[in-house]
Amino acid sequence: MAANYDKLKVEVIDSGLCTGCGTCTGVCAAKAIEMDYTGDEILPHLVLDCVSCGLCVEYCPGKDIPLRDLDKKFLGRERNFNDEHLGIYLNSYRGWSKDPYIRQNTSSGGIVTSLAKYALDSKRVDAVIMSALKDDEPWKGVPFIATTSEDVDKAARSAPVMVPVNDLVVEALLKRKYKRIGVVGLPCHIHGLRKLQAAGKPKRLAEGISFMIGLYCASTYYWEGVRHLIKEFTEIDDLSKIVKVDYRGGKYPGGMYVLTSDNRIHYIAGKHDYTWHFLGAATYKRDRCLMCVDFSAELADISCGDIFQKVTDNPKIVSVLTRTDTGQELFRGAKEAGFIDFEHHPAELITASGMGWEAKRHAGMYRLLRRGKQGWPVPDYQYDLEVKMLARKLSFPS
Repeated sequence: MAANYDKLKVEVIDSGLCTGCGTCTGVCAAKAIEMDYTGDEILPHLVLDCVSCGLCVEYCPGKDIPLRDLDKKFLGRERNFNDEHLGIYLNSYRGWSKDPYIRQNTSSGGIVTSLAKYALDSKRVDAVIMSALKDDEPWKGVPFIATTSEDVDKAARSAPVMVPVNDLVVEALLKRKYKRIGVVGLPCHIHGLRKLQAAGKPKRLAEGISFMIGLYCASTYYWEGVRHLIKEFTEIDDLSKIVKVDYRGGKYPGGMYVLTSDNRIHYIAGKHDYTWHFLGAATYKRDRCLMCVDFSAELADISCGDIFQKVTDNPKIVSVLTRTDTGQELFRGAKEAGFIDFEHHPAELITASGMGWEAKRHAGMYRLLRRGKQGWPVPDYQYDLEVKMLARKLSFPS
């Protein structure tokens, strides 16, 4: 079969391997493919005649993720995949925004927000592709292009649903003609963009991405799960009445709150409860996420995520792994410019913090290997994989 959308549809979309990352639409200069937001999963579909350039298939991270090759190209060497539990990195920190308002009002300390603001304010990039909540369906996520420090504020709260961030790469670099962009995404977003950069074509796209900030990810969830939370945990009978959703409102680690058109605030559930007892208990995890083995965005320039142990008096802090010289320079530059502060963080605490790492590197790994033995479609991560027990004292958020 020729390398075109039909191949992508058969081998990835119809096989249940689509991550929903938006890479295929984001590299299609002909804009023959668009992301469809109408269903419970965001999936690509053909809207114009395919020109058979093959880029959508080549850079898709749904079926093939050549981690060994990408490690060597971007991180300098191969790794022992089953023993280097967080991938290759330079330094492990815990950090926070120096702006008290940002630190208090972002999900977990404001590092990603502050890094994006610093990159824009210092003119290191012209734009940063991020995700925010949709205006008309505020429980869903949508990608957007931030060009000012104020724009970044729209991404200050996280949403546990898949957002096709990579969908806007062509828009940013070819249509709007920005010279340099940053991208904030999940591991699968980073996988797709690294495949693009490794191939080096289209040159304008491959060279236009200046940095990638990856977010720790245990899973994303079907919107159906969020709908169930709202419909079954509150008296809201019509989702169209919802004007705002906050998944991390209130005292850290936060909870889910909904504002309706009658100006009432509805408390749904705490993050611990809606994540570990409802959405995250595999009930509404997206199926492709159950086969992913990358928790800490192992190919990003900088990887960031929550810390669920009590390591400081203020819980609004972020675990940070700098992986490349680009990431290290960006991180230290933000500190020198007064945007952030940080200190050393023992990396072994990351694998013991909550169930994120466990969900990916143990449960996800086991599920992937089992499905492979049964002949089910599974992603190929290039390394030889095994479930290897890791002696540690797990810490759960409360």
